[in-house]
Amino acid sequence: MRRVIIDTDTASDDVVAIIMALREPSIKVEAITVVAGNVTVDLASKNARISVERANTYIPPVYKGVGKPFMRELFTSEFVHGKDGMGNMHLPEPKVTEDQEHAVDAIIHLITSNPGEIEVVTLGPLMNLALAYLKEPRIAEMVKKVVIMGGAGLGPGNITPVAEFNMYVDAEAASIVLQSGMPITMVGWDVCLGKTFLSKEDIEYLQQQNSPIADFCVRCNQSVEAFDEKRFGKRGFDLPDPTAMAVAISDKIILKKYEAYAYVETKSEQTYGQVIIDQHHLLEKHANVTICEEVDAKRFKELLFKNIIDC
Repeated sequence: MRRVIIDTDTASDDVVAIIMALREPSIKVEAITVVAGNVTVDLASKNARISVERANTYIPPVYKGVGKPFMRELFTSEFVHGKDGMGNMHLPEPKVTEDQEHAVDAIIHLITSNPGEIEVVTLGPLMNLALAYLKEPRIAEMVKKVVIMGGAGLGPGNITPVAEFNMYVDAEAASIVLQSGMPITMVGWDVCLGKTFLSKEDIEYLQQQNSPIADFCVRCNQSVEAFDEKRFGKRGFDLPDPTAMAVAISDKIILKKYEAYAYVETKSEQTYGQVIIDQHHLLEKHANVTICEEVDAKRFKELLFKNIIDC
């Protein structure tokens, strides 16, 4: 069984991705490490532990990590996900508790103790993974692979005209990770639109399944649904983190991908957080990332629905 660390700034779509992973029989979630991003690190930890509880499977350790970007103030996205990061449900503290070890140390320990076995799926800003690499550079050659939900491919950003949220929160951390030599696959925000967008019909299908887990996954994305309707003019919501998780679970859902050298802009305020992809190899540098350009939307939704509808 494949072994995974989920690194998350837990809000609405992270919740769905965590539940999806915990209910997927082909992988074991060894740990959930929490970072600030969508919400504060304390709230992200609470939401991660609620997600574990709602998945109703096994309980991996949950480790709290870095609470702010390396060089900037924290920029959060409650305006998308609700004040609690989960559609304004304002749920009570879960029974699942937080582990006392720091997330960065947990990442280092798991990877170095199990060389070539641990996969990392990052669903938020990259401060935890960047700091783990700076503290123990050997993890770059010992991690099996890293799947990053981040960037926007060659399309526009979702938080500035050119930057995607996870990269924008801490571009310095993202730059460290991309230049680390880790085997990285990036699933950008652009991949999570179009046919992978959860439509009105998809939502209605989930609501008809008499599934408490599916109902919870829909409900916690209520604020995102309202935001996306205003932004796109259609009912439904995008699921970037579950899309990245689906790629991590089965790369067979990838329809198009390519390898390239990519770096993150950190100096310009106008383009801060933009992932620049040298698609035509103009810089003559070795590729450091595999870019996921398109996924099979039908297979993605089949995998998603299978894992969030109660058996």
